Amino acid sequence: MEKPAFQPADRLVGRTFKFDLGALSVRYTFNSLTEATFLILSGAGMVEDGYVETVQIDAREVRPNVFVNSWREASGATVSHLEDFENGILLSNVTLPDGRLVRLAGTIKEESGRHLPLSNKAIVTTAMHELFEKGDVSALERYWREPYIQHSPQMPSGLGTLRTVAPTLEGFSWTPHRIVSEGDLVMTHSRVMGWGPKPQIIVDVFRLQHGRIVEHWDVVQEEILITETVSGESMI
Repeated sequence: MEKPAFQPADRLVGRTFKFDLGALSVRYTFNSLTEATFLILSGAGMVEDGYVETVQIDAREVRPNVFVNSWREASGATVSHLEDFENGILLSNVTLPDGRLVRLAGTIKEESGRHLPLSNKAIVTTAMHELFEKGDVSALERYWREPYIQHSPQMPSGLGTLRTVAPTLEGFSWTPHRIVSEGDLVMTHSRVMGWGPKPQIIVDVFRLQHGRIVEHWDVVQEEILITETVSGESMI
């Protein structure tokens, strides 16, 4: 069995592994020791093939190259792993949303050179930059999915309006100052130029499903200069 080779200063972060648990097969990327993104290659009837999610993890090294790793998924499922990277062995306990406990055992193999699944934060920031700042409508095929539910009161649901409007924007810039991600939701707090006649401060909330944006809410305010705010604080 091929064993992943570890370097003392670079153990897991930024590396992608295939977790092969028989009928269940997962591509798993450690974004950090507190966050990971997984792609379901084969869901074994427990989850849809192709499903992507970024989760907060608790990964603790119990002896050299052996980790106890646990997380909770958006579905409510909880997962606990014993990951032996030294010997390429994986033991997994999964508690499904209906309370059933599934015990699995399999192997770990590094997938060097694989394209890493993007986190939800990265999907949103990349999507907004490519569609609105670059005017690249092909981004809709990469990062959005129909049916697209739009809660902004001036825009209909569906991707048609985005496809029409994005290429016409002139001098548009989107500068996120805060990005918060929890489960399938990403919230951005941004300064936007070119959406209206004056700069605007916008809070956007995106819901993602299987790595695509499927729903959107926003709160829009015209920017007021710091010298004119009652508090003396900036809006951003």
